[in-house]
Amino acid sequence: MDIPKEQIEEFKKLIESDESIKSDIEKLLNYLPYCEYELIIYMIEKKVWKGNRPKPPKDFKKGSGSIELGLFLYWLKNPKEIDLSSFTLGEALAILAVIAALNYMLADSKIDETNYDFFKNGDELIYLDGSVLSIEKYATYDQGWFIAFINLVETTSRFLWYNNGKFPTTPPPRIKIEGKQKNTVSIALLGDWGAGNLAAKEVMARISVLKPDYIMHLGDVYYSGTPSKGKHYFSLGEEYKNLLDLWPKGYVGKSFTLNSNHEMYSGANGLFIDALKSAGTPFVAQYGASCFALDFDGYTLLGLDTAYMGKVKDAFMIGSIGKPSGFQSQWIKNLKLDPKKTIVFSHHNGFADDCTSVSPLWSEIREVLGDDPFAWYWGHVHNGIVYDMPMHIPDKNGEGNGFSTTTYARCLGHAALPYGDGESLQDKPITWRAQNKRTDKPKELYNGFAMLTLKSNGGAVNSILEQFYDTSSKAQPVYQKHLGKNES
Repeated sequence: MDIPKEQIEEFKKLIESDESIKSDIEKLLNYLPYCEYELIIYMIEKKVWKGNRPKPPKDFKKGSGSIELGLFLYWLKNPKEIDLSSFTLGEALAILAVIAALNYMLADSKIDETNYDFFKNGDELIYLDGSVLSIEKYATYDQGWFIAFINLVETTSRFLWYNNGKFPTTPPPRIKIEGKQKNTVSIALLGDWGAGNLAAKEVMARISVLKPDYIMHLGDVYYSGTPSKGKHYFSLGEEYKNLLDLWPKGYVGKSFTLNSNHEMYSGANGLFIDALKSAGTPFVAQYGASCFALDFDGYTLLGLDTAYMGKVKDAFMIGSIGKPSGFQSQWIKNLKLDPKKTIVFSHHNGFADDCTSVSPLWSEIREVLGDDPFAWYWGHVHNGIVYDMPMHIPDKNGEGNGFSTTTYARCLGHAALPYGDGESLQDKPITWRAQNKRTDKPKELYNGFAMLTLKSNGGAVNSILEQFYDTSSKAQPVYQKHLGKNES
């Protein structure tokens, strides 16, 4: 397939025309060798790597890359391996032109054809956090993620960010919520659900049977939450196809959704324009804002946008609410919340899934609240995990990064994508984690979600029950606990 040289040169000029854009693209591309090496060392550990161990990139430290992007550098250097059959000829040429324009900025891939064939031939590994390293649909090396990366390059190069790269200042709503039953409100919580696949449909069907008062999505619409319209994006309409069109019709105004790294790949345009602002959206209660506060008899459920203020250089993998002087931080401060009666919801995680390190996001939220929140539910990591309370992460090598909290911390990014039983979660301060193996795919686990039920007496909350469900069971929760009490 011959790529018109003028398309390649046009994209090169686009990158070179603005120093800040060029810098962002360079940082993103410089991140890829670290991601690739994370994959290489894991393949070596699992004894599936063939040949000598390559030298690591300069200044590489384990954990400095994301294994999710582990094959991207190889694909960029070997575009013949990319399946573009689902695109029109014009789209395919445009994708290849972007790749060709980036190549002069890329390091060489350390993965060769022999080792790439491990995945190409259909083999798989279960990563430390449970991620499925294979080319299975929606697994880590499904090439749809690579097209999402190309969308991120398009967004960055053409500066297509929603609201021109400035955090949207639409006033976030503060809503008093109430349930069908007096003095009780129930909320279904699901993360990383926007895949439009059978697993996602099964999870939502299970939620519909339970008939919660509200449903909250903790973000991620795949592959990059593309808007319905957009001249420079590939695979348009994902925000509709994988989120809005599959959302239960009876929950208009009773639904909430959060921003995520994947929706940022298309500049958050799909989220803000389609999900939050289009007519008849289930998320009308948010009034176009990506953060919100829900009040119930003294407790506040705080939904935060931890993606918009993330960074291109790490593909928005690390969450942030922005600077203390920023719009979102000031909004939270002005709410004057009691941290011990605040439950936080975000897409990004507050600490590593295996409890080995704390994210900068934790201190950002602690600072604006004045203390750690009562509870915090996040997605991003494709697993279902209930962490111990209190939680203590020891200091590493005397670096002063020890961490302790009495927050009830939970991960529930397991609503749609394939995942397995991650070995790094074993023997960690984890009270419960998803472990029910699928009957059809024994290496993988059932997808799931959580239910949160708050009850009050005399205008004050006196019971908070959390329940985790998965699609292996039609009736009973696989885990439950009354928060604030020792019973389960």
